[in-house]
Amino acid sequence: MYNFGMAVMTVSEARAALPEVLTRVAQGEAITITRFGSPVAVVIRSDIVWSQPGAEVIMDETQVLVRILRERARRHGRSLEQEFRAILDLAENGIETAPLPPIRLATVRTAGSSSWPREETYGDEGR
Repeated sequence: MYNFGMAVMTVSEARAALPEVLTRVAQGEAITITRFGSPVAVVIRSDIVWSQPGAEVIMDETQVLVRILRERARRHGRSLEQEFRAILDLAENGIETAPLPPIRLATVRTAGSSSWPREETYGDEGR
Protein backbone atom coordinates (compact mmCIF):
# COMPACT_ATOMS: atom_id res chain seq x y z
CA MET A 1 0.00 0.00 0.00
CA TYR A 2 2.92 2.38 0.64
CA ASN A 3 4.97 3.42 -2.37
CA PHE A 4 8.70 3.68 -1.76
CA GLY A 5 9.31 6.05 -4.67
CA MET A 6 10.14 9.44 -3.26
CA ALA A 7 9.57 12.71 -5.09
CA VAL A 8 11.81 15.69 -4.40
CA MET A 9 10.50 19.27 -4.40
CA THR A 10 11.90 22.63 -3.40
CA VAL A 11 10.16 24.63 -0.68
CA SER A 12 8.78 26.99 -3.34
CA GLU A 13 7.43 24.13 -5.45
CA ALA A 14 5.82 22.48 -2.41
CA ARG A 15 4.26 25.76 -1.29
CA ALA A 16 2.82 26.43 -4.75
CA ALA A 17 1.45 22.89 -5.09
CA LEU A 18 0.44 22.12 -1.50
CA PRO A 19 -2.98 20.59 -2.34
CA GLU A 20 -1.31 18.30 -4.89
CA VAL A 21 1.45 17.41 -2.39
CA LEU A 22 -1.15 16.42 0.21
CA THR A 23 -3.08 14.35 -2.33
CA ARG A 24 0.05 12.49 -3.38
CA VAL A 25 1.03 11.88 0.26
CA ALA A 26 -2.47 10.61 1.05
CA GLN A 27 -2.04 8.11 -1.79
CA GLY A 28 1.11 6.77 -0.15
CA GLU A 29 3.91 8.75 -1.73
CA ALA A 30 6.70 10.23 0.39
CA ILE A 31 7.86 13.67 -0.72
CA THR A 32 11.22 15.17 0.23
CA ILE A 33 11.29 18.96 0.47
CA THR A 34 14.62 20.68 -0.11
CA ARG A 35 15.94 24.14 0.71
CA PHE A 36 18.97 25.37 -1.22
CA GLY A 37 19.48 21.82 -2.53
CA SER A 38 19.56 20.11 0.88
CA PRO A 39 16.71 17.95 2.19
CA VAL A 40 14.95 19.62 5.14
CA ALA A 41 11.73 17.61 5.46
CA VAL A 42 9.97 14.47 4.31
CA VAL A 43 6.19 14.57 4.09
CA ILE A 44 4.56 11.17 4.74
CA ARG A 45 1.15 9.91 5.81
CA SER A 46 0.47 10.22 9.53
CA ASP A 47 -0.43 6.51 9.86
CA ILE A 48 3.09 5.64 8.70
CA VAL A 49 4.63 7.71 11.49
CA TRP A 50 2.41 6.17 14.15
CA SER A 51 3.12 2.63 13.00
CA GLN A 52 6.75 2.73 14.22
CA PRO A 53 7.62 0.29 17.01
CA GLY A 54 7.08 1.80 20.45
CA ALA A 55 10.69 1.75 21.70
CA GLU A 56 11.96 3.63 18.66
CA VAL A 57 9.27 6.28 19.02
CA ILE A 58 10.07 6.76 22.70
CA MET A 59 13.80 7.07 22.00
CA ASP A 60 13.15 9.52 19.16
CA GLU A 61 10.87 11.59 21.41
CA THR A 62 13.43 11.49 24.23
CA GLN A 63 16.19 12.78 21.96
CA VAL A 64 13.95 15.57 20.68
CA LEU A 65 12.88 16.53 24.21
CA VAL A 66 16.48 16.62 25.45
CA ARG A 67 17.47 18.82 22.49
CA ILE A 68 14.55 21.17 23.19
CA LEU A 69 15.38 21.26 26.90
CA ARG A 70 19.03 22.10 26.17
CA GLU A 71 18.03 24.89 23.79
CA ARG A 72 15.54 26.29 26.30
CA ALA A 73 18.17 26.21 29.08
CA ARG A 74 20.67 28.01 26.82
CA ARG A 75 18.10 30.71 25.95
CA HIS A 76 17.25 31.23 29.62
CA GLY A 77 20.89 31.27 30.76
CA ARG A 78 20.40 28.22 32.98
CA SER A 79 22.05 24.86 33.36
CA LEU A 80 20.14 21.85 32.09
CA GLU A 81 19.34 20.85 35.68
CA GLN A 82 18.15 24.36 36.59
CA GLU A 83 15.89 24.46 33.54
CA PHE A 84 14.43 21.03 34.32
CA ARG A 85 13.76 22.06 37.94
CA ALA A 86 12.11 25.29 36.74
CA ILE A 87 9.82 23.27 34.46
CA LEU A 88 8.95 20.87 37.30
CA ASP A 89 8.27 23.78 39.67
CA LEU A 90 6.07 25.40 37.03
CA ALA A 91 4.15 22.13 36.59
CA GLU A 92 3.65 21.73 40.35
CA ASN A 93 3.02 25.34 41.39
CA GLY A 94 1.97 27.04 38.21
CA ILE A 95 4.61 29.78 38.66
CA GLU A 96 8.13 30.33 37.42
CA THR A 97 10.73 29.95 40.18
CA ALA A 98 13.28 32.31 38.68
CA PRO A 99 12.36 35.21 36.41
CA LEU A 100 14.01 35.28 33.03
CA PRO A 101 16.68 37.92 32.57
CA PRO A 102 15.50 40.97 30.60
CA ILE A 103 16.50 41.17 26.97
CA ARG A 104 18.74 44.11 26.24
CA LEU A 105 19.15 45.28 22.70
CA ALA A 106 21.83 47.63 21.56
CA THR A 107 21.89 49.66 18.37
CA VAL A 108 25.27 50.06 16.78
CA ARG A 109 25.78 52.98 14.48
CA THR A 110 28.66 53.17 12.07
CA ALA A 111 30.07 56.21 10.35
CA GLY A 112 29.71 56.27 6.60
CA SER A 113 28.89 53.32 4.44
CA SER A 114 30.46 49.97 5.14
CA SER A 115 31.02 47.18 2.70
CA TRP A 116 32.09 43.65 3.50
CA PRO A 117 32.92 40.98 0.97
CA ARG A 118 30.33 38.21 0.53
CA GLU A 119 32.74 35.55 1.84
CA GLU A 120 33.20 37.43 5.11
CA THR A 121 29.49 38.13 5.50
CA TYR A 122 28.12 34.68 4.61
CA GLY A 123 31.14 32.41 5.11
CA ASP A 124 31.10 31.23 1.50
CA GLU A 125 32.15 32.32 -1.96
CA GLY A 126 28.66 32.57 -3.43
CA ARG A 127 26.60 30.00 -5.25
